[in-house]
Amino acid sequence: MKKFIVAMMTCLFMVFSLFGCSPANEQESDSNQAAQSENDSSTSDQEENQTSIPEDNNSDSNTDSTNKTESDDSNQDDNSDSNQTPNTQQRISRLYYYDIEQNQMFYVDKEVDVIENAYVNALTEALKENQDNKDFVTINEDTFVTSATLDEESGILNIYFNESFHLSTNLGSGIEAGFIDALVNTYGYNYNVDKVAIYVQNKLYEDQRGPMPDGYFKVTAEDAVKYE
Repeated sequence: MKKFIVAMMTCLFMVFSLFGCSPANEQESDSNQAAQSENDSSTSDQEENQTSIPEDNNSDSNTDSTNKTESDDSNQDDNSDSNQTPNTQQRISRLYYYDIEQNQMFYVDKEVDVIENAYVNALTEALKENQDNKDFVTINEDTFVTSATLDEESGILNIYFNESFHLSTNLGSGIEAGFIDALVNTYGYNYNVDKVAIYVQNKLYEDQRGPMPDGYFKVTAEDAVKYE
């Protein structure tokens, strides 16, 4: 009889031990899941302040450009994405020009073609192509935008040009200042910002007025006159 009682107690003890372990394991699992969830949340909260703006650079092989990986045409399928027509949108934009003869800033409202959302590049090309007055100072044909970023925290639009930008600024001091102001007004107005920084090969550009105290040019479009 005593052996039977001892055996029963042993069985009951083993059953209670099994039930006691289960919640502990469940608590440990819940704790690990909570820790993982906290790590995922922390990672998702880290965001960069700068927004990259897509640019479609129409440069030849001898000019500066961002590195691109080229693929062998023989390995490409006839139905590859390279054969598809680029996404192009028309957008009414305001282009600013400096008139040398009248020493006056003018603006022209025109429809520009924006390819693959590369708006900065579209504005740059429009400034080259839509010169309505021989006295307007415009950007050099060999000059193009390599990249552009909008710093959302500071509100500065950063425009990066290739080295040919210097060909566009081979002007007198007063003319160069007017040309730079026209560029800044064009980019700033259409992006609705009042601060534009210009870089040439990743170096902050300084015109003949000297370095900008805050590292950017202010948009000064209020004195511009509509060109008729």
